[in-house]
Amino acid sequence: MKKIKRICIVADAYPTETDPKNPFIDQLVIAFTELGIECIVLNPVSLTKKIIRKSVLRPKRWSKKTNSSVIEIYSPRYLTFSSKKFWFINTNFLNLILFQYSCLKVLKEIGPNFDAVYGHFIFPSGISANKISKKFNIPAFFAYGENTNYTIDNLGADKTRKLLKDINGVVAVSTANKENLLKQNIVDENKIGVFPNSINNKLFYKRDKVEMRKKYGLPENAFIVAFVGRFVDIKGANRLSEAIQIVGPDKVKSIFIGFGNVGPNCDGILFEGKQPHENIPELLSAADIFVLPTLAEGCCNSIIEAMACGLPIISSNRSFNDDILDETCSIRIDPMDINAIAEGIERLYENEDLRKKLSDGSLKKAQFLNIEERSKNIIAFMEEKIQDKSQDTKR
Repeated sequence: MKKIKRICIVADAYPTETDPKNPFIDQLVIAFTELGIECIVLNPVSLTKKIIRKSVLRPKRWSKKTNSSVIEIYSPRYLTFSSKKFWFINTNFLNLILFQYSCLKVLKEIGPNFDAVYGHFIFPSGISANKISKKFNIPAFFAYGENTNYTIDNLGADKTRKLLKDINGVVAVSTANKENLLKQNIVDENKIGVFPNSINNKLFYKRDKVEMRKKYGLPENAFIVAFVGRFVDIKGANRLSEAIQIVGPDKVKSIFIGFGNVGPNCDGILFEGKQPHENIPELLSAADIFVLPTLAEGCCNSIIEAMACGLPIISSNRSFNDDILDETCSIRIDPMDINAIAEGIERLYENEDLRKKLSDGSLKKAQFLNIEERSKNIIAFMEEKIQDKSQDTKR
């Protein structure tokens, strides 16, 4: 079986220190380099969006050092148009073509000598990875971790299916995501592997609660609920806030890490706002439980990070959580039911033995959700699919 030694990563968003969007693809790429795999990232940047938002353009070529390697990132400019659909005009097609052109232009300059190309999400990166595959005869894969259907809806299921017809494999982050692809017949089932998201366990691990509370000036004896996520309706900071008011802010204090327009307004908030990524595990370790009444996820990193810090979880009973949450580590609730969220909090507030049981369960589950194992399993899956395709071609 041929081993993968060099990967081209395609991502329409890649984090920098000043623009930290999409950190999880960066963590996976770093994990790939730790396996001795050379990674080149194609990260086209929309010139239109940068001009409109008056934001600083990242260099056309830049690099990031890891413990074992240097990741080279190329950020060619391309124009984009607002997403509109008329009778026979869909500007998403034009955006896709321009995105693909910018990727192909870089590959013509640096050479397409890769063992695989990996697109992060379906549109535009996954479809572009398949375009690169056809152009340069490189096996292509894409990750499917979207929390809604938006990357399929951009072009429609029929067109998306045709554009991904020859893809070698798909890395789905949950069984629910896999089922969504199958329901819409986007790719064949034998091409899909399920690899739940994971954490860097060198950063996310349980710290001493008393020490962390002293460090951040939090009350030593308070019962603290933690939330991490964007302040948007889909994540549910507003619903958690209402539930805390029902339980009583005299009993429960809270930490809300995130930003957005649909934030908390309950009493007893100890901290609200953004935090550097490296501070999050310390603040999680200072809390007693983690609550995220989310409506839609691919596979939620925030939940896994909280589990790694030893927190009992209260979260959605919807299928996207099935791969990571069960009765050993969590209380599953209807994320739209404020009273159910409040009852879950009250139950954990009153039952120290249950908190201990779910905390132990979280730590145990998180041991198997680390980025090192995930990266190894994804590479093994890709190598297997390349081998399968090679054998099919010979028949």
